[in-house]
Amino acid sequence: MFDKNKVKDVAKLAMIEIDEKDLEFFSQEIVDFLKLVEQTESLDLYEIEPLYHAPENTLHAREDIVDENPKNDGINSSPSHNGKHFIVPKVIE
Repeated sequence: MFDKNKVKDVAKLAMIEIDEKDLEFFSQEIVDFLKLVEQTESLDLYEIEPLYHAPENTLHAREDIVDENPKNDGINSSPSHNGKHFIVPKVIE
């Protein structure tokens, strides 16, 4: 199944240094996870419809409010502007 050598190979591919103690731990964790996945194969999901999207929870977004304060305007808060446009250094002759 999944042994220490495979954990070493994955660690090498991920460029992770792993000691012998961690090899034992992660190999057992992976085996336990694979056993859990194996258990899901025996579930009867015939009558359950597939889920195409995440749960349809609505997003409670704030209301859009126009901020008339010129201090919060992108142009007026820039270091160099004429009130309608940004002023930038000339780059093309």
